[in-house]
Amino acid sequence: MDTVDLFRFKTTEQMETMMHDDHKRDEMSGELADIFFFLLRFAQMNGFDLAKCLEDKMAYNELRYPVEKTKGSNLKYNELDT
Repeated sequence: MDTVDLFRFKTTEQMETMMHDDHKRDEMSGELADIFFFLLRFAQMNGFDLAKCLEDKMAYNELRYPVEKTKGSNLKYNELDT
């Protein structure tokens, strides 16, 4: 099973059910570990500082999604009233 197949096209209710199923949680745990390992290894092999990547992205998102406009909203930046 591909990693995203565990999650793709699932409703909120289906995801909630999966979260209470020990077998599904074990599957998810394994897939998350694979993704995490890939991410760490990719970053290492290509010289990415993941902490810096996250800090930079958070700073970028602060500009794109200012709290006063976006608090409590899940709209994308291009859907916000300017």
